[in-house]
Amino acid sequence: MTSSCDLAETRHPRLDTPSRRSTQVRAKLWLALAMAGWGTIGVFSIQAGTDPITTVAWRCVFAAGALLILALATGAFRKSVWSLKAVLLTIGGGVALVANWVLLFESFATTTITVATVSYHMEPFLLVALGAIISRERPRGRDIAWLGVAFGGLLLATRFIGTAGIEQLSGTELVGVVSALLAGLLYALATLAAKHTEGIRPYVMTLIQCVTGAVLLLPFATQLHWNSQGWLWIAAMGVIHTGLLYSALYSSARVLSTMALAGLSFVNPAVAIFADIAVYGHIPDLLQLAGIALIAVATLIVTAPRKDGDLH
Repeated sequence: MTSSCDLAETRHPRLDTPSRRSTQVRAKLWLALAMAGWGTIGVFSIQAGTDPITTVAWRCVFAAGALLILALATGAFRKSVWSLKAVLLTIGGGVALVANWVLLFESFATTTITVATVSYHMEPFLLVALGAIISRERPRGRDIAWLGVAFGGLLLATRFIGTAGIEQLSGTELVGVVSALLAGLLYALATLAAKHTEGIRPYVMTLIQCVTGAVLLLPFATQLHWNSQGWLWIAAMGVIHTGLLYSALYSSARVLSTMALAGLSFVNPAVAIFADIAVYGHIPDLLQLAGIALIAVATLIVTAPRKDGDLH
């Protein structure tokens, strides 16, 4: 199977060709895999047991080590084409990405994972709106409607809306909601920055961003307790959730439309529900299962190739 980073090497013309369709399919599969992996990050962050800044800072350190090895092994430095625009977009996207992680983990700490997940996943709509402004990608009404269906499924799947109505929030939880919304906005900005960054290979791009994050956050982070298992969870987040999965995101972002990126974002919370079941034994009710089904159907429809040949 073609690696995720190979997707970034070729930009296909707008013509609907078998080669372009194949690249689109591979990109969607890699991005779906990345989103599924991120669906487990709530478990990893809880098991790590550290504050948000410490978690993100050391996550960047472990990710940078893994990415340096991968970049050297694949010749990613040699294959990269450097420009001032690409470097600035990479660093700016890295600052947005790292701030997104801190705010998201802060949201997990100040509100429930359910509320944080729902708030954060306003991100697909923010991504589409920013894509329309920055990339001039005008979404179709049908696609926006199906994103709404997916978000409705998210509300059911996370039990934010249930038989008792809408979940009530305290003042502290509202702070968590704002943190998650800001995190979603920053993630959307980082994704669009990656979409418009040409020349720098995904492994190298993610490496630069993780080094940026480590430099910014390590002065404010606490030392890890190496005699506990917490650092192992953070190391896994660095190597897997950051080093590998963000490289897959960045390579896919360069060949997929903004709408496809937004639609596949809903794979994340759907998998998070199953992770919650597997690790913590939380059994879903019928409304949750219905919500997951809505997410699956809407995601498949939004990311399906268009009949007019304009692939997502």
